Amino acid sequence: SKERVQWGQPVGKHDAVAQKIAFIAATSFGLEAMLDVSSRLADDKKHDIRIEAALAKLYGSELGWQVTDELMQVRGGRGYETAESLKARGEKPVPVEQALRDMRINRIFEGSTEIMHLLIAREAVDAHLSVAGDLIDPEKSLQDKAKAGANAGVFYAKWLPRLVAGPGQLPASYSEFKHEVDLSPHLRHVERHARKLARSTFYAMSRWQGKMETKQGFLGRIVDIGAELFAMSAACVRAELLRGQGNHGREAYQLADVFCRQARIRVEELFNRLWTNTDDLDRKLVKGVMSGTYTWLEEGIVDPSGEGPWIADATPGPSEKENVHRPIG
Repeated sequence: SKERVQWGQPVGKHDAVAQKIAFIAATSFGLEAMLDVSSRLADDKKHDIRIEAALAKLYGSELGWQVTDELMQVRGGRGYETAESLKARGEKPVPVEQALRDMRINRIFEGSTEIMHLLIAREAVDAHLSVAGDLIDPEKSLQDKAKAGANAGVFYAKWLPRLVAGPGQLPASYSEFKHEVDLSPHLRHVERHARKLARSTFYAMSRWQGKMETKQGFLGRIVDIGAELFAMSAACVRAELLRGQGNHGREAYQLADVFCRQARIRVEELFNRLWTNTDDLDRKLVKGVMSGTYTWLEEGIVDPSGEGPWIADATPGPSEKENVHRPIG
């Protein structure tokens, strides 16, 4: 970004590339912070860190991939070139294309992103299910539901008011995070939105009841919000830890501040998409795709097997389900 020149100045000074570099730097700090905090909790051996560990895996896989993808974009054609090829031409052998290939598998191995979303969502709503599970179970009798309703009433009578007017809604100072850069607003943001996340989850359970587990798009966004909030708090904690150690404290605070500001924008977008989305339309469209309604879209697409382009058979038939594929020629 300092060496490549476009329009008379290094590409890193162009705003479009500068934003990518800022994202890479800030996110790298956030990922390291999440890993550090999760590891310290694990080493302490006093906490159940299943959710934290799963969030670190999920968030690291997804954001790590985005970081590497942006790195490829900044490097341009040299990013797509192998390190061996760059070295042979006398350039610095930066293995970006290898990093991209290696990073991509993390979204599949050791728990795919989709599985991690469901796993974490299940853990997150476990407390609700233990209290009101029979209430939303369609196979339970009316007597069981009545008993579950009574128990749930006692639990939520205490829990719900705390989400609206509990201590977390008061303007905590977080004075230990106020230095040249003030991180305390980010921690207050985490506190408020963690409660908002709990309220949203409760509302969804009340709305969909036993069908909640089928709303995987919604659950995925709930988990992604939780991951962002956890990453924000971890970034603030790690910045303060480094400052206390006299180890790049000022720079750490700057990185944490930018990371949290970027994460807050992602959180707001995810909250907006909880209830404003195309999930229902998407499900209808997928039924058409899987039944062969849109096979004509495949015309001209090259078959990766090397046998040639494939197109949908346009021969009229009594049903779209009878559409078949055939190679040209």
